[in-house]
Amino acid sequence: MVGVGYIGQIAHLANYAEMEGCEVTAIAEIRPSLRDAVQAHYGIPQAFTSHRELLDNADLDAVVAVTSRHHTGPVALDCLKAGKHLLTEKPMAATLGQAETLAEAAKAAGVKYAIGYMKRHDEGVQLAKGLIEGFMASGELGPLTFSRFYCFQGDAFYDPALPVGLSEGRPEGLESWAVAPDWLPRELHTDYDDFMNVYAHDINLMRYLLGATPSVVHLDYRAKAGGVALFDFGGFPAVLEFGMFEHGNWCEGVEIFFQRGRLTIELPPPLLKGTPARVTLQRGGDGNEIETFEVKQGWSFQRQARAFVDDLREDRVPLANGEDAVEDIRLAETIWKCLIK
Repeated sequence: MVGVGYIGQIAHLANYAEMEGCEVTAIAEIRPSLRDAVQAHYGIPQAFTSHRELLDNADLDAVVAVTSRHHTGPVALDCLKAGKHLLTEKPMAATLGQAETLAEAAKAAGVKYAIGYMKRHDEGVQLAKGLIEGFMASGELGPLTFSRFYCFQGDAFYDPALPVGLSEGRPEGLESWAVAPDWLPRELHTDYDDFMNVYAHDINLMRYLLGATPSVVHLDYRAKAGGVALFDFGGFPAVLEFGMFEHGNWCEGVEIFFQRGRLTIELPPPLLKGTPARVTLQRGGDGNEIETFEVKQGWSFQRQARAFVDDLREDRVPLANGEDAVEDIRLAETIWKCLIK
């Protein structure tokens, strides 16, 4: 593990530490007190002051890097060049050029490179994807006519566990990459960075569920008031609605409209354990035939961790792999180019 702050511990490290058939052999953390506290709490054999020190000295097969977004690129590139399988948080990068550099490094090294789009691993999402593909192939519900993706972020932190050692601040002057494309006006860099931190998930989920990358038609962006992006999938349009609530509730989901039915996916807050997406199908001539699909309790972060280990053991391409995730960055840039035409 490289980086063991709040998300590093709760959403990642704890899952690997508890997983049968996986050993956390070392951590790298630049904050000394945090590093010592996490090593002691999880019983990790080795702890290093930097990712480079870890790569030079630890006996390991793979790295999970969960650092600040702006510092992830340099860490990821070093890990890939060192020939280590890698999982990082999303988004993989801030710009298309950065993303392509990382994907090419993984290909050159011949390693597995996974991106933390954990929503793809949600059991409800995977069930919904199978239903969508089935209905599109069979024509049972008629053609797909419209898709709606939305995320109005609220409180994602449900304290599923207690992290340790978080009182220490992060030092300044760490190596970082640009947070936005250079063609984007400077005054929009923070907005773009915030958008990528949250809504890259929804861009990735859109591509996953609908099996294609759409063209971008329009972006209506109102900063903190939210925005709407309009896409064209060829045979049907789609929208992404996004913004932030102040009342605290997390509101995120998907609606897939067929001519004779509607599939809805209600996504849980990211850090709410044991609660997969809720999938409901409404169909019938009068629209009153409603079916809710049952899925096992589970947590997308935990399923993502298990999948990454299994990908390495079974030599599989990760479900959310770096080469595919480049398309999320390409699509995000295209969305934001709508603002400077």
